[in-house]
Amino acid sequence: MKYIFITCSALFLFACAQKQAPAENAGTPAPAAAETPAVAAGNKLPDPVCEMPYDTSYKEWAVYKTDTLHFCSTTCKGVFEKAPEKYMAKLGK
Repeated sequence: MKYIFITCSALFLFACAQKQAPAENAGTPAPAAAETPAVAAGNKLPDPVCEMPYDTSYKEWAVYKTDTLHFCSTTCKGVFEKAPEKYMAKLGK
């Protein structure tokens, strides 16, 4: 039982430490639309951390200044709360 707990803990820590690397471009410039922040239907902002589009199933949220942000997971919300200015700049706010 001890080994199962240690293995599960190690896998959890490994999964949480993973950072998503941006997709490699084959030398082609990004379209101009990619430079502007994405806004999903209903004028809802995407998840600022992983940039997933807004989904009505998101249960995690936070208010930053005047914006209500919805998150796909508690992990993304925790990452945002550590450096909100960084992620709001990514959204163009």
